[in-house]
Amino acid sequence: MTGDNRERNAREETERSEACLREARTLADAGLPYGAASRAYYAVFHAARALLFSVGIDPRSHRGLVGLVGEHFVKPGLLPAELGRVLSRMQRDREDADYVSGAVFTPAEVDAMIADAERFAHEVGRILSRRGD
Repeated sequence: MTGDNRERNAREETERSEACLREARTLADAGLPYGAASRAYYAVFHAARALLFSVGIDPRSHRGLVGLVGEHFVKPGLLPAELGRVLSRMQRDREDADYVSGAVFTPAEVDAMIADAERFAHEVGRILSRRGD
């Protein structure tokens, strides 16, 4: 991945994250908690990909993404540990929303997930702006 590719890929992932946040809010407002939970996770997923792309890393799986964000951003103190836990938790929540029959997401839980996704995306934007992306 070249420097230009890194910047463009990070920008595109940031835009996808923002779109997923809008989708999550729309689905939550429509009373569709499973879709809202899934889209909130994908907002975080794309923001995390933007972080990794900014340093030339292309994760190959959702689990790999979580580990790489931890290794390259949480451990060095660039991303708060609490937001690293948000990424990991939201990945599990998304799997529950998409695959586990009987999973329940209340409106309050979905609102909290969207708020966490917004915080994560905001922090990623702050990190990327300091890097010049």
